Amino acid sequence: MSLMMSLSNKIRILALSCAFCATSLNVYAAEEGEAPVPTYIELKPNFVVNHVGDETRLKYIKTSISIRTDMSKKELIEANMPLVRDALVMFLSSRTTEQVTGAIAREKTREEAAVAVNTALKEETGAEPVKDILFASFVTQ
Repeated sequence: MSLMMSLSNKIRILALSCAFCATSLNVYAAEEGEAPVPTYIELKPNFVVNHVGDETRLKYIKTSISIRTDMSKKELIEANMPLVRDALVMFLSSRTTEQVTGAIAREKTREEAAVAVNTALKEETGAEPVKDILFASFVTQ
């Protein structure tokens, strides 16, 4: 009987220890601030826009875009998708040939596109949820 009581007490102590450790980990995570979970929103259909050219020939950009945001902001972006798409069309169509030609120019375009979308969303919702604009493809002609 005493062996059973001893085993029962050990189980209780072990259970209390586990509960204490779990509580300690939760407090530590809350103090440190958990990193936001990133998520990606693929914009479909792809974008095809005319852009500013220095010639008489019509110039265009065809691109596949994804938005990187936090999981908590995904719904906000999706709820305002017409505004997001409009901001991207207006931004891309204002680019010059020099601003979309070459890797460095495209990188700058990507960064400035995120600013353009965040500006439009901030006016509408008060939030700037876009972390990055990502180009899966980017073709100019």
